[in-house]
Amino acid sequence: MAYSVYPPRPPPCGAGWLITGRVVVYVRASDRPGLLQAVSRGVTRAGGNIVLSLAYAREGRAHILLLVDVPSPPEGVEEAIRLEAGEVEVEARLQGEAGDLFARFLEGNPGLASSLEPYLEAADFVDILVRLPEDKARVVARSLSPRTLAWVMELADKQTLDLIVSSLEVSRLLEALKELDPDEAVDVLQKLDERARRRLLLLLPPEYRRQAGFLLEYPPDTAGGIMTLSVPVLRVRDTVGRALHLARSPDYDVKDTVVVVDEDGRLVGLAEISDLLSHPPSTQLGEVARKPRITVGPLEDQETVARLMLRYYLRRLPVVDSDYRFLGLVTIEDVAYVLAEEAAEDIAKLAGSEVPIERYVPARVAELVRARLPWLLVIYLIESITANVLKSYEHVLSRVAVLAAFIPLIMGTGGNVGSQAVGLIIRALALGEVSERSRDDALLILRKELATSLAIASVFSLVGLGFALAVSGSLKVGLAVALTLFIIIHLADLAGALLPLAARRLGIDPASVSTPLITTVVDVSVAFIYMTIATILLL
Repeated sequence: MAYSVYPPRPPPCGAGWLITGRVVVYVRASDRPGLLQAVSRGVTRAGGNIVLSLAYAREGRAHILLLVDVPSPPEGVEEAIRLEAGEVEVEARLQGEAGDLFARFLEGNPGLASSLEPYLEAADFVDILVRLPEDKARVVARSLSPRTLAWVMELADKQTLDLIVSSLEVSRLLEALKELDPDEAVDVLQKLDERARRRLLLLLPPEYRRQAGFLLEYPPDTAGGIMTLSVPVLRVRDTVGRALHLARSPDYDVKDTVVVVDEDGRLVGLAEISDLLSHPPSTQLGEVARKPRITVGPLEDQETVARLMLRYYLRRLPVVDSDYRFLGLVTIEDVAYVLAEEAAEDIAKLAGSEVPIERYVPARVAELVRARLPWLLVIYLIESITANVLKSYEHVLSRVAVLAAFIPLIMGTGGNVGSQAVGLIIRALALGEVSERSRDDALLILRKELATSLAIASVFSLVGLGFALAVSGSLKVGLAVALTLFIIIHLADLAGALLPLAARRLGIDPASVSTPLITTVVDVSVAFIYMTIATILLL
């Protein structure tokens, strides 16, 4: 089957036409005359507009990939194609969810990736590369233009980036890096090993190398590591007219703000374009610039920077050195990436994973094991204490065997209460609502959680008493369960609320006080408290 491309055609007129999203359609069938036309009729039947059609035949099977603008959901497109084309395998998905469809289609003919380039985003190509076999992924990487390759490299995980770097000549890699601003190129270089980083850095143009080298001095998770240099910087004596002219330049990423410094490079203030437009062109910038409410040093943690910008509704945050000289600007776009990274890291730690996995699909089994095994071993060792505690009360369990039936219920309840408290306090810390340095905040949390746990524990104690009484028929067993629930809920709630504060105070990521750890500590406590109360009441 010949390769073909359908040019876009205008959507049909009339009420009711609504583009809900670009849909990717992948059709596989026995190669036969008229198949492509039948598939196209199916798309038309669903009210769709074919933006791109790619096809090839392999071993008697036709493979057709369509990009379709269509008002109906993907399922409607699938059904319409089956009605028109008969016996075919067809899958349709929104473009942002179709990485595996693209990958399966390109695996048979990776050279067609260049035809997809005008229609896909860099994130789509990253999804494709991580799903393809290594040899096919190399072909796709080589087919991309420097501009697309640049953005793919910035978004790619380290493993995928290493594959791209090893697939391309140095000249191609340099072309791609030069498509990025220095701060974006640094994001790519920081993911490479030291040898590859130095080799590429030395081959960059001198001015570009100077800026990139300056940014590489700062760790990637600091304000200096995420700031941008691509912003207009002018002196106090420069005019509004010059600032507006400079802001129109395509050389800058930040086009809505001008940084104003004095003759020694010290920050005077920021001037937004909206403010500049309300002043005569001859006005000096020193009269327009506003001193920022907050500045940060280059070594400030990126999570702190993000929290400050969200708390004070800042779109631009200047980074200055100890002499207040301007170094760079952190933008709200930079913060969006930071928040996504920090959220992914916190989720991994809350789930008990020691090392966050950057991308799951390309991750090797060894990486998954390394990320998950250490915490599991620690938790197992702590849980073994539970077994020893229960063994020491074997004489109690042997005489009142029904006690064992309630242990999982009590442990599960305590673990859930602790997990909820951990989540609430970590979120409050992340948003800057509470501070680990504030004694008042610690007391506030203590009061709130004591009151909350009292209410929860009271309800659960009554429920536990009634349930245990119904199951065991013994009031003493019911009282043992109720008292244990009352105590353990208080303990779990306070531990879950206060441990993140203590961890942050000690310089530890509070997400490390993870749900599995809290749950495990609760389990050990339950075993000791429950058995102690049961011994007192029943023996």
